[in-house]
Amino acid sequence: MKILALFLAVALWFAVGGEERTETTLNLPLEIVKPNSNLMVVSEVPPGIQVRVSGPRSTIRNLSQARQSHTIDLAGLKAGPYTISLGPSAFSFPRGVTVTRVQPNSLTLTLASTETRALTIKPAVTGTPPEGFELKGVKIRPEVVTVRGPAAELAGLKALSTLPLDISSLTGPATLPTDLDLKNLHLTLKDQVPILADLDVTEKTGTRTLTGLPINVSPQPARLDPAQVALTLEGPWRRLKDLKASDLTVTVNTANLKPGRHRLKVNVDLPNGFRLLKTSPDTVTAQISKSP
Repeated sequence: MKILALFLAVALWFAVGGEERTETTLNLPLEIVKPNSNLMVVSEVPPGIQVRVSGPRSTIRNLSQARQSHTIDLAGLKAGPYTISLGPSAFSFPRGVTVTRVQPNSLTLTLASTETRALTIKPAVTGTPPEGFELKGVKIRPEVVTVRGPAAELAGLKALSTLPLDISSLTGPATLPTDLDLKNLHLTLKDQVPILADLDVTEKTGTRTLTGLPINVSPQPARLDPAQVALTLEGPWRRLKDLKASDLTVTVNTANLKPGRHRLKVNVDLPNGFRLLKTSPDTVTAQISKSP
């Protein structure tokens, strides 16, 4: 049996050694074994590395088809910068496989001490609502989040902004999902919760003064002085802009009045949604003649 095993080993060695050799590049994703819970990586880490290998064709083919990755173990390290070599000795490939090149051939990683802190969220808004509408207010839910990150980054932070909220197409109240704009900060949320923005967009309210509006007399005819008034109205901006004199009814009531001069109050009938701010004048003189 020993002689047979030796014979098979020698035969395998000759078979592998005599097999045609080839070369290829393996793209290996990087897997980072996290450091201690009070530390985090604050430097950029590439998603993977390229390893150029050569060896027997069948072995290289199997390596190319296998789902491999390269693990970097940071457990037990302290805060500070580290240079991790990615030379040929850092890889464990089958016998007969040679590493000819690694790109990059080293990684520079920085570990930083971390803290946990509660920070308020401030909304960031971009654009303006369509004409005739305005943003009355924004409320973020939740208002406060707990984040974990490098102590040096958290030292000067009092709040976090959201990603820009585009309100250029809103014509009414809306709730939009958003996220934190962490920029280049190395922060993570302690609890992964959805962040929502309640946007109070309403139609603008405006004022407008219409002049030269004729006064209607009813039920008795009378001569009025003055016969026209000016009205100052408040209402929805878009409707107010398109409002015409014919949309308004201005009257004085001459019922049961005797012939002579009378001081009468001007009455105004407005469309729904509008408010009368001022009538000028608010009373007029009505001259009622005797019946013939």
